[in-house]
Amino acid sequence: MTVMHNVLLVDDEPWILKDMERIIDWDESGFRIVAKVNDANAAESLIKRQRIDVLISDIRMPGKSGLDLLAFVNRVSPDTLVVFMSAYSEFSYAKQALEKGCFHYLLKPVNVEELQMTLDRCQLRLAEKDKERNARRVADQTMKFLEAIERDSTIQRMVDTFEPFGLPFKEHSRFIFATVKSSSAIGDEALNPFHSMLRNYGFSYWSGRFSPCKWSYLVGVPKVTPNVYTSIYKDIVRVFKELGWDVGLSSWSDSTGRAGRLYHQSNMMADTSALNNKIGLYRYRVQVNADVPALRERIGKASRLEHLEAALIDVHRGIDAGRVHLSGLAELYNLFVSAIANLSSRDVDAMDANTAQDLVLNYGNPHDLLEDIAMMIAEQKKKPDDSNAQLIVEEITRELDRLYAHRISLRDLAQKYFISPNYLSHLFKQEKGLSFINYLIQKKAGRGHCFTRERHLAL
Repeated sequence: MTVMHNVLLVDDEPWILKDMERIIDWDESGFRIVAKVNDANAAESLIKRQRIDVLISDIRMPGKSGLDLLAFVNRVSPDTLVVFMSAYSEFSYAKQALEKGCFHYLLKPVNVEELQMTLDRCQLRLAEKDKERNARRVADQTMKFLEAIERDSTIQRMVDTFEPFGLPFKEHSRFIFATVKSSSAIGDEALNPFHSMLRNYGFSYWSGRFSPCKWSYLVGVPKVTPNVYTSIYKDIVRVFKELGWDVGLSSWSDSTGRAGRLYHQSNMMADTSALNNKIGLYRYRVQVNADVPALRERIGKASRLEHLEAALIDVHRGIDAGRVHLSGLAELYNLFVSAIANLSSRDVDAMDANTAQDLVLNYGNPHDLLEDIAMMIAEQKKKPDDSNAQLIVEEITRELDRLYAHRISLRDLAQKYFISPNYLSHLFKQEKGLSFINYLIQKKAGRGHCFTRERHLAL
C-alpha cells in the first residue's frame, strides 16, 4: 500500500492555487492536498493542528513572507519539507531560503515535469526521515525495555510505563516474553509478517532491538479457545521456519510476573539451536537446566579425575534429555575447568571463565565443548611434567614464528598436539609470560620476540 503524504499549498493568488491543484494527479504521485490557504498566518495555524509533510508556498506574499513561514516551520515542524515557488526576478529570495533550510524551489510558472521531479525527491527524503524516526522510536522502546528488565519490574508496571508512548496494550490476563534471534541482522521491515500476525490474532506487544540480530517482545495474549492457540502456534512456527530464525518463549505469566526472570527465560530458549542444530520455536519448561544443581554439587565434591569423567557422561545425557541448557552448560564448563585445575594443582585464575555466548561463538556444538573437557581430564591423568610442557610450547612457538603471516588457530594447534585449547592456552601463558593471542599479535606487528619464561621470572 502506497504511503500518502500531506501537502499544504500557500499562495496569495487564488488562481495559482487552483492551477497547482489541477497540474498533476496528486494521489497518483503519493500526495494528498489537505488544504490551500492564501497567507502565512493561515498556514501556521494549520501546521500547529495537523501533520504536514510537504509545504509548497509562494516566497513573496503580503504580510509575512515565505521566509517568515520557513522560520516558523523550522521551529515548530522541523520534519516538514518546504518547497518555494518564485519568479525568476526573485532568485535572491530563493537563495536565502535554500541557505535557511528550504528543501527546493520552483520557478513560476510551475512546470509539470519539474514539479513531478521535485515530488519524487520529496518522497525519497520523507522515506529517509521515516527511517530515522523509526530508528529513534526503536531505540527509545529498547531503552525502556532494558530498564524494566534491569529493575525486574512487574509486567503491569511495564505496561503502565509504555502507555505514554502510545502503545495500544489491551486488557490481558496472560503475558509471555519472546526473543527472536538470527545469524544475520534483522531489519524492522523483515518483522512485519510477525507483527501483522500478532495484530490479526488480537495480541498486544512491545518490542525492543537488543542487538542487530536479536529482538525481544512483551506480548499480551488474548483469551481464546485451545484450538485457536494451536492455530496461532502453527502459524508462528511456519513464519519463522520460512525466515530461518530462532524464537524463544518464556513461561506464561499474569500481570504480577517479573520482567527480568521472564526475559532471561525467553533469551535462553532462543539459544536452543546452538545445542541441537535445529532452528525453531522453543518454549521454556520447568525441566530446563533441572539436572544442573545435582551436577554442580557432584563436580564441586569431586576428589578424583575419574569422578569428573563420570559427571561428564551425565552432562551428555542431560543435554540429550533437555535437562541441561546452554546457560547451565556454561556454568558446568567453568566448574569442570576449576575442578580440573584444583585436582592437578594448577592455578585456577589462569583459566578464563566462559559465558553461554562464548560457547556459541567458540564451539560448533556442545559435543565439541564436552570433548574439550574430556581432553583436559585425560591430559591431567597423564600428568605431563614441566619439561614436556616446555617442549610442546617451544615447538608451537617455532610454528608461530614460521607461519605467523598465515591464519593460525589455537584450536587447530591444540588438536595437532592432542591437548585441549584451554590447556594449551594455559601452558603457553605459563611458559611465555603472555597469552597465545598476544604473542601472535606482537609477532604480526613486528615487535620482536616475547619474553621466555625464564626472562619473565627474572624480571
